[in-house]
Amino acid sequence: MLGNILEISNKSSKNGRVPIKVALHKIHDDPQETNANGLHWKKEYALNALDSAKGMPFCAELDEEKEVPFGHGLTGEEITPDGIKEPVFENSDVVGVCESATIETIKDKNGNDIEAVCANGFLYSQRYPKFIKWLRKNYTLGNVDTSIEIMGIKENDNKIVYEEETPTDDFRTPKTYVYSGSAFLNITPADDSAILLEISEKKQNKEDKKIMDFTIEDMKNAIHSTISELNDKSQAYETQITELNSVIEAKDSELAEKDAKISELNASVEQIQATLDQLKKDHETYWAEREILEQELAKAKVAEKLGELDATLGEFNEDEKAVAKEDIDKLTSEINAATKKEDLDNVTSEINSIKSKICMNIVESQKKAEADAKIAEQNSVKDNAVEDIFSEVCAESHADDEDTNIF
Repeated sequence: MLGNILEISNKSSKNGRVPIKVALHKIHDDPQETNANGLHWKKEYALNALDSAKGMPFCAELDEEKEVPFGHGLTGEEITPDGIKEPVFENSDVVGVCESATIETIKDKNGNDIEAVCANGFLYSQRYPKFIKWLRKNYTLGNVDTSIEIMGIKENDNKIVYEEETPTDDFRTPKTYVYSGSAFLNITPADDSAILLEISEKKQNKEDKKIMDFTIEDMKNAIHSTISELNDKSQAYETQITELNSVIEAKDSELAEKDAKISELNASVEQIQATLDQLKKDHETYWAEREILEQELAKAKVAEKLGELDATLGEFNEDEKAVAKEDIDKLTSEINAATKKEDLDNVTSEINSIKSKICMNIVESQKKAEADAKIAEQNSVKDNAVEDIFSEVCAESHADDEDTNIF
């Protein structure tokens, strides 16, 4: 990231014992290549910054025993008297100092020739003896990494100037900068070519005579110590594997119980589904049989109502039924068309209505016949009678005689 704390460092002082040489970073020949932190290093800009490596600290964020390194030791940021924000590495120990820097052709971890910025200096073995011992052992095993720190110059407010107008996290080329520190890491570095190249195996005695400080015996002891440590770790791993196997067996047993329960539930589901299917089938059969019965019942009702109609109309002759012929034909058609017994509920009422209509017509016909007969009789009497021109006079005369004759 632009201007982040991995590219800026604090000032440091000088002091040291064991000479050392490290590769700070690779020079990229490929114009598209970057390190893991997105930085593309150009040789011309690195040459301009070489002198700034003089006096920069070799740093390490150490554990409580001052033995094993971790990261850069960042604890926060502070504002300088000039108003510039700088990171603070209060958890970082200065374990050495760089005296000079050069660009050399070296071999990387894969054995390939590369150009790299290399730093020559020394470590403070009197103040960090456990760290120096760890460094020598892990240098032998090839497990030491470093990570370079850079910052801008004062004229640019300590901000790094990049070649790109718009540098990005994935690709940026430091153009104007200074080397401010190099940290020893026990984690993956940003630049995997920043590795430990040389570490002195000598120191001065009281007579200023140089003797071997890191002997073959020391190397054997380091190897034996490493093997012993690996064996301890192997035993610990085996214990962990045994514990994990127990957990796996318990999980397998639990899964087996769950599988059995699922199988049982599946069987129950299948049984319930079979029962539901049978009920559905029975239900369909019931309705089919019911429909057939209803149809048969409707047919019987039709026959019954037709019989009832015939019985009712049997009391009358054709002439008497003629008055209700349309009603009889309509009702007969409705009875024959009925498919449900409910369609015949009103048939009896309609039969009674037809019967009433016929009976009323019969009564009316009888009354008319009687009236016609009476009129005919009266007419017959009139035709047969002899008109008596004196009858009315004689009648009145007798009456008068009766009424006026007081004797």
